[in-house]
Amino acid sequence: MARITYQNRLENIINNPYCSARDKDFAGDLLTYYKRNRTLTSGRVRCVKQLEERYTPEACKAIQRLREEGESDPRIISLKALKGRCEDSTWDQGFLESIIDQLLAGRLLSDGQEEMITKIEERNSEEVIKARYRWTADWDLKPRLREEFRVMMGYYRANPPYFSNIVTAYDIAESLEGHDYAPSKRVFDKVCGGKYAIKVLNAHQAEPKYPVGSTVVVRASATQFPNIYKGKAAAVISTTEPIRNASKGCKRYKILLMGVMKPALVDEKDIKIYRAPKN
Repeated sequence: MARITYQNRLENIINNPYCSARDKDFAGDLLTYYKRNRTLTSGRVRCVKQLEERYTPEACKAIQRLREEGESDPRIISLKALKGRCEDSTWDQGFLESIIDQLLAGRLLSDGQEEMITKIEERNSEEVIKARYRWTADWDLKPRLREEFRVMMGYYRANPPYFSNIVTAYDIAESLEGHDYAPSKRVFDKVCGGKYAIKVLNAHQAEPKYPVGSTVVVRASATQFPNIYKGKAAAVISTTEPIRNASKGCKRYKILLMGVMKPALVDEKDIKIYRAPKN
């Protein structure tokens, strides 16, 4: 009886009518390596075994059944229902769509894909969906949430690339009349719940140390201003400018320096109350 080599085993995989095009290409690469070196590395040997396990007679029967039943297959129906429970335009939806296409093409799922489906089911359980609906109602009824999200969009806009895709989507929605960017609770918590975000929001919500109308002076330690402006009196004209950092004293002001036509933006830590010189 002729000895069965890795060449024979790989050729069997390649010639299997149930083998996917991607797996055929992969097996072809392994075969080329084997013919050139007359051996396989331990990692490549493991890959051959995985391919063989993927196309056992039982697995091939399951692939044939999927090809025959197609849209009526209970697994396909179940996955489509799960996809419908996911939030629109999310990674979960895109992943499930690719999985459904893979099954309809007659290709079985890997263990990793099965594990991911289980995680998506957990992320879109009945309880999670109810919480999602409650969040949507909160977003519509609680302007505080909108304000916090707006503040953090300003912060991340000034500090790319953090959450740049969300900032872009937010800016596009805000630029269109009648459109409102409503983040999922998961996105909101990620954007507004981090330790730096909490510092920014606390600073934004804090009472300004120098209210509008106050006369202040730029501190000597303020690095963003030329020396000519330091010590010069300025009027506070806004205390709600977008915050750009999360350090102590990061509340952002707009001030108008005496003798300067254009307002300037400055952090609270870089100004102090103006004391008129004594005669």
